[in-house]
Amino acid sequence: MMENLHIINGLYAITPEQKNLSILSSQVESCIKGGAKLIQYRSKKLSKIDRKKQAKQIKILCNSYNIPLIINDDIELCRNLDADGVHLGEDDDSLTKARKLLGPSKIIGISCYNSIDRVKIAIDEGANYVALGACFSSNTKKNAPQVSMDLITLVLKEFKIPLVAIGGIDTENVELLVKEGVKCVALINGLFKAKDVEKTARIYTNILKTNYER
Repeated sequence: MMENLHIINGLYAITPEQKNLSILSSQVESCIKGGAKLIQYRSKKLSKIDRKKQAKQIKILCNSYNIPLIINDDIELCRNLDADGVHLGEDDDSLTKARKLLGPSKIIGISCYNSIDRVKIAIDEGANYVALGACFSSNTKKNAPQVSMDLITLVLKEFKIPLVAIGGIDTENVELLVKEGVKCVALINGLFKAKDVEKTARIYTNILKTNYER
């Protein structure tokens, strides 16, 4: 599993709710052209059939650029597409189940919100990365608990596991995370609602490079 750790850095683009696959594919490609290092396919509203159709197309796109694709929540879909990994939240299947079904080579990320206990459990169970957030006020999850900068700093200093910061990040406040040593940030609205997705992705990429290229 350790061979995957080097790719958990830079810009991590998470897809928004978008029924139009053509628009979604175009936006994802713009993210990649702008420097995104990871793509996560996420949809909470579409049918199982539509999600599979979208994820399959995004997987083809990611493969063409040699960019890892992570599937949000859905272990079965990850297996079906042979995607690079899965991201699990508090109400999703367990990490243990995911590892058993997906095998040792797949990336498994865990949402830890603002909980150091969840971070420790995720590490003990063999997660490849942990996500902390919301770092700032988020429109995607308006009631999400916010994580303190102190906790982010603690995790970065005390644990070797890659950390992904998420929630309410924009081109201005991302600098605060970079100063604390964050190497990977995940965005939905901050990318996909931009007028120029590729240009915006490049801005984040250039800011984050100061950390992950050291």
